[in-house]
Amino acid sequence: MRSFYSIILFFSLSAGLVAQPIIDQSNFISVGDVFEYTQILDLTPDQIDVLPEGGEDLTWDFSTLPPVGIELTDSYYPLDSTPELFGLFFGNPFLAGQNLSTFALELAVLVFELPLPLEVEEAYQFYRSDAEGYFITGNAAEVEGLPLISAYDTLDRVFSFPLSFGDMDTNSFYFFTDVPSIGAVGQSGLRSTNADAWGELILPGSSYNCLRVRTELDVTDTIYIAFTETGTQIERPQQINYTWISPEVGGIVAEAIVLQDALVSFRYLTNETALSSTEITDADFKIYPNPGSTTMEISVPSGFEGHFRILDLTGREVKGGRLASSNSVDIATLPEGIYLVSVYNAKTVLTKRLVVSR
Repeated sequence: MRSFYSIILFFSLSAGLVAQPIIDQSNFISVGDVFEYTQILDLTPDQIDVLPEGGEDLTWDFSTLPPVGIELTDSYYPLDSTPELFGLFFGNPFLAGQNLSTFALELAVLVFELPLPLEVEEAYQFYRSDAEGYFITGNAAEVEGLPLISAYDTLDRVFSFPLSFGDMDTNSFYFFTDVPSIGAVGQSGLRSTNADAWGELILPGSSYNCLRVRTELDVTDTIYIAFTETGTQIERPQQINYTWISPEVGGIVAEAIVLQDALVSFRYLTNETALSSTEITDADFKIYPNPGSTTMEISVPSGFEGHFRILDLTGREVKGGRLASSNSVDIATLPEGIYLVSVYNAKTVLTKRLVVSR
């Protein structure tokens, strides 16, 4: 979401009121975003009331929500921080075509609903954010040690941009993917969205000017087992999501999920990583030794969350990844010359020159 976090809190000079939020590519999820949520599953009607169904300049007061729950983190990675084959496919316009993506969401678990034990690792969902909207383009994971890429045949348009109060949209999505030696999995569905309300959302310790989007999601899963030559279609109950989007934060600050008229889950932003992560200056960012020959250390203050990349003078990225507590980078394979080393997150981009010499 970030170029980040453009603050779109417009104030009416005549009335002094907060204006309707408008969501577009510039103030929604983008590469490098990290959002931490608390998810609550045991809810009572007095804690969360998603009503009224729609309206303007509303107030949703969820300030009494308990501070404990399941901790969730949504991390949106550059394509080159995913396994090489995944990034190569979804980041190459010639290979990806309509599935060309801008970043990937790391998934804690990717479940293939097969009656067989499968070891699934390195699971990601891929997205494209552009002037037309926010799309799911595909999924990828290491299944039984082998890469499995599932590209959507019909993209899932989560939101159409620009998005403002009163906007409605409906689109279908579909994919069907072979799972070698096992069978195939697929999914089809219909997503209908309605930006039905805007106003102030009050959470424990924070409040936001938000656009709320009501989404109706009808999904059918398809499973085919090769050795039995049997297939099954599973029609899920309709899922209704209420999603509160803040242009100030640049993403989703709360989301309620309703199944069969029952509120089953609510998650809300508890750590505004994109806004509250440590800001750094050029003096805080150090690389050493410089000149270097075999390894390079990247030093940033504790609390700075982001990524790094190394570019040659043609602008080609030769190294990159997520910053950790210890950032030792192997540069032994880089030819001698001058390179540009950048660290970045939603709020900061800093660059220094590196000389590789032997």
